[in-house]
Amino acid sequence: MLKSFNINSAISPEILSLGSEIRLKKDQILSQQFAKATDFYLLKTGRVTFSLSIDDSRGEIEVGQSDQKLAPIGWSGFNPPGRYATTVKVSSTTATFIHWSHDQLQDAFRSDPEAGTIFLREVCANARDLIKGAIAKLSDEGPSLPITETIKPEEFTVTQHSSDENLVKFLRKSSFFEVFEEGPLEFIAQALERRIYRANDTIYEQGGAPEGLYILGIGKVRFSHFDHNEESISFRQINTPGYVLGWGGVINLPNMINAHAVQESLVYYIPKETLGRILKLNPVFAPAFYRRLLWLISHQLQAIRARIIASRFNHEITAISNLIDQNSARLDLWSPIHKIPHLLEDKITVGDALETLDRMKIQGSPLEKNIANTAWELLEEIRKEHQFYNGLVNVYNSVVQAPQELTHDEVRKLNALEYQKVFENQNYLIKGQENLPDEPGNIFIYNHLRNHPYNTLPNQFQITLDSHFISAMVLMKKYNDPGLRIVRIGMSKEYAHQEYYQRLGHIDVFTEDSGKNTKKEKRQVRQMFFNEASAHLTNGGNLIISPEGNSYSTEETPGPFKPGAFKLALNMKKEPWIVPIAVANFDRRVRNNRFICIILPPFKASEYIRNSEDKAEIRSFLADYQLKFKDYIARAISESKKPSTNGSH
Repeated sequence: MLKSFNINSAISPEILSLGSEIRLKKDQILSQQFAKATDFYLLKTGRVTFSLSIDDSRGEIEVGQSDQKLAPIGWSGFNPPGRYATTVKVSSTTATFIHWSHDQLQDAFRSDPEAGTIFLREVCANARDLIKGAIAKLSDEGPSLPITETIKPEEFTVTQHSSDENLVKFLRKSSFFEVFEEGPLEFIAQALERRIYRANDTIYEQGGAPEGLYILGIGKVRFSHFDHNEESISFRQINTPGYVLGWGGVINLPNMINAHAVQESLVYYIPKETLGRILKLNPVFAPAFYRRLLWLISHQLQAIRARIIASRFNHEITAISNLIDQNSARLDLWSPIHKIPHLLEDKITVGDALETLDRMKIQGSPLEKNIANTAWELLEEIRKEHQFYNGLVNVYNSVVQAPQELTHDEVRKLNALEYQKVFENQNYLIKGQENLPDEPGNIFIYNHLRNHPYNTLPNQFQITLDSHFISAMVLMKKYNDPGLRIVRIGMSKEYAHQEYYQRLGHIDVFTEDSGKNTKKEKRQVRQMFFNEASAHLTNGGNLIISPEGNSYSTEETPGPFKPGAFKLALNMKKEPWIVPIAVANFDRRVRNNRFICIILPPFKASEYIRNSEDKAEIRSFLADYQLKFKDYIARAISESKKPSTNGSH
């Protein structure tokens, strides 16, 4: 009598009878990452955990678990190089499995290809649940963001294939289809339907009935899933032509995620019935197709697990190094992919890493293409940061390389326009523009944040992000003038600092970072500050001043306020408005960051200080106002923790 193992499965009784039931105890290992995949298991009862080895210092990290009946373990043995992708341990008190050797299964598949095809299809169906679990774990780790766009129902336009559209050639360039012979690809190409989806159109919905196979032609598609709160959470975007976007129809199971077009996209579609007929007519192609589907599921799991690692350690390089390690047995020793983690370690060579990945996405081997595409997705924040850093270099050059005939005022405007470009694709929020006075001639005060070392230029110069932001993104856009800033006098060795700020023509003052200076020098500079600042305000210009006089972290700010800005306002013939601006996160790297700028209602210093010569009254005001400003900054920090909306960038 053939063994059935008391399971409900389409696997043939003959193949089932080759298996044996085994029972293991907690912490016993079924597979060791990188070891040769000699055995295959289906989970009957109990629970297992999946782990990846990171490095010597971090050890292993759990990337998933499963108590799903018939969850497959060791299925990487069905594709080369035949090595276990993860370490799998029993995590319940005991667990039972159906066990085969891969040699047994290969012999069975050769004897009965149709039964082998059914077996592989069942493994694909059960491996699908591992992806569901990985997505849920990724959501818990927190790198995903709620979708704020309005998603439209499933809607598309079917268009005719153009005469010069060679779909077989297109499929040959797909990392999924490129391994197949031309014969089956011709059948698939003839059956492809050409669909155009507009931006935010739904391609398929989570839980929806499976329909077929979706292949990206041109465009960008976002994957998301509904979490336990029924909120749609985005976790991946794809823009690689030939990428298989959806394959639930192939195994006749409901869609486990949502897919919608980020921009107008061309998607090729083949109904599951049509694909089923092609597989039935090609008995050699059918098992190869399901092996390739297992390969795809494996790479999709790798991509999701890489994001889990990146999120856990807040370090994309660790995730990419691990991704390369997982594929090291198949990756050519001379592959440029090996250079990527090292190039990413230094901001100066990040561009080389990105160029290499971009090239490998197109010119690499199938394995290199997949690693490059996954790494490219993981590096979304690093790419933004690289763009930001290059933008800062351009900001510096816009000043020091400005034509000599340009005035200070013209250079400042040129500088502000260049700085605006830096933030074109960055995540920031400006609130309170309605509080800006209609007319210029005001004093803008802000809490000054120190720069993150990563943003230091190769000549060791640091562009102050917050003051430049206020100049370019607030004042320039409101008054068509970036205003005049108060900047510290650089030390004698700070050539880049001097060259930059002297060309901008801002007002110089001494700070603690300016080095040692005599009291007489400081007095002279202070008087020059009052003279220049007063003249600028009188002529209708705006001033940007940090009352702290020093820079701090977002958590430490504001430091003690100095009286200069307020005494300046009180001593003006026509008292200017003082406009408070609270900033947060300008002391952090760009990656996974959101810059916040909140403009508060303006006030007159005379509303709080009656006698500008009364030092005790001024000290009391400064202490009280520093506490009030701390509340402003707390609001800014609170805003930074909220999800981005359509009103932010």
